[in-house]
Amino acid sequence: MGLQIFVRLATFSMNMLVIYIAGRKAFGVASVRFELLLSTILFLSREGMRNALLRVNVSSSSNSSPRSRLNKRPLEQEQRIINAALIPIAAGMAMAGCLYWMYASRSAQSPESLSNKSAPYYRLSLIVYIVAAWVELCVEPLFVLSRAHVLFKLQAKCEGIAVSCRCAAVVATLLLGHYFTIAEADNNPLRLLAFAAGQIAYAVAIVAAFVRYMASELDYPIWMCYMPRKIARSDAGLENSYIGRSLGSLAATFVGQSLIKHFLTQGDSMVMAKFATTDEMGIFAFVSNYGSIPARVIFLPLEEASRAVFSKTAAAVNSQDLAKRPAADDKANARDARQVLTVLGKLQLLLGAILTVFGTLYSPILASLARQTDAAVGQALVAYCLYLPLMGLNGFLEAFVHSVASRSQLVRINTWMVGFTVVYMVLAVYVLHRLGLGSAGIIFANMLNMGLRIIYCRVFISAWFARLGIAGPQLSAMLPHPAVIGTCLGSGAVIVAISAAFSHLQNSTVFQLLMLALGGALGTAVLVSIWLYEQPFIRSVRRLRSGNLGSIKTS
Repeated sequence: MGLQIFVRLATFSMNMLVIYIAGRKAFGVASVRFELLLSTILFLSREGMRNALLRVNVSSSSNSSPRSRLNKRPLEQEQRIINAALIPIAAGMAMAGCLYWMYASRSAQSPESLSNKSAPYYRLSLIVYIVAAWVELCVEPLFVLSRAHVLFKLQAKCEGIAVSCRCAAVVATLLLGHYFTIAEADNNPLRLLAFAAGQIAYAVAIVAAFVRYMASELDYPIWMCYMPRKIARSDAGLENSYIGRSLGSLAATFVGQSLIKHFLTQGDSMVMAKFATTDEMGIFAFVSNYGSIPARVIFLPLEEASRAVFSKTAAAVNSQDLAKRPAADDKANARDARQVLTVLGKLQLLLGAILTVFGTLYSPILASLARQTDAAVGQALVAYCLYLPLMGLNGFLEAFVHSVASRSQLVRINTWMVGFTVVYMVLAVYVLHRLGLGSAGIIFANMLNMGLRIIYCRVFISAWFARLGIAGPQLSAMLPHPAVIGTCLGSGAVIVAISAAFSHLQNSTVFQLLMLALGGALGTAVLVSIWLYEQPFIRSVRRLRSGNLGSIKTS
């Protein structure tokens, strides 16, 4: 956990430094266009196979072939993993060529991309990004073997080394362009190439780190992890095959799911890359970088934890087995799930209230302190603060839905999610292309997308509990105590009143720092009110963390 937080904070700090040195526009092009290219190659090439290989149990063949151990060769299940992990490398190479042709042909029609003044070394940076993606794919055999052997600390160590190398390469390249050409931030000739240098450094470092550390974990040479070998016979009944028909079919299924997931998660980047200007991309990337702190440090761990809890409680109630178990057991599991949903819902509403009040009011000050004085930046930050609570709420609701839904229901859910994303993309194009609302418009369109997904999850959850004959979670049980709501509203009123009274000092750094101190004091008051009036909820959170679901209460 500590290393994960380090990686996230290091990435955030590097991005802030990069915006200061390279300028917002270059950061936007790298964060939207180049990152979309990179994620498309990596995600579509390896995600489906990675998920499929989670089903392969290496320990099941630990004693099946002692001769292979004596000859220092991979075991049969290990060889299956190696054979399958080599497929993303070949797939990524083919995909990289196609995507380069698409990007190059599109940039040929965009003077903004080809102009040496606005985007120097654009084509070269594009090529380096594609090469870096393919190099990173070369770590797949070692990565999936490390995961099969449960070497999570090794993975985290390699990730930390690679992130450090990326940060160093980006900053060093930018400083090189800054000091040797005496360029301003927006005119640094290496501003795009710096991101490409960072990505290739990351790719080379993560491959080198895995080679270094996996060499001491495996009983055979590293080069054998890159040699496909047909499996003559195995205990699973596989003959003369490389990966087996069942694993191949499972991988194909997961690849199809990864296509949908990529479309759902990268819809905003697709719209921005096609229709937004480089300045709008820069604002969106800047705001997303700030918003990634609560999203990754708070909301993502909550979503992952809730998914694990729901798998142990709500998923125990399988609609196909209701006739085989006593109804009392099903209702007890469902009540536990309802209590967990209520606790998480209240937690998200509390966090959302704090973000809505303090985030929206302090966004212009944070933008000014970060030397982003454009009104569009402040507007986008305000919109993102309103968007974050919806993101957190949707996260744990979808975690529950995916934990309890049957396979046929999941297909229907994915269909609805694709439909919502299409609505979002159409609206996003409209607000960008027609209304000219920029990054704030994109974020508001995403809020509508999240709202539709939350409504669908709410309807699904109500129907799920209704089938069991019990009431679902109620919004009234999730609402914070009136005293907490009053403290939040009072804090917001004080901030607004003082800002209005001293509006002539809005651009003063000293006044902005004093306002931040005031915000800290008022935020402390909000936390104290939560401590005083939400003790039953706090105890419920503690019980939830300890796994004691039966005694959870929210009020």
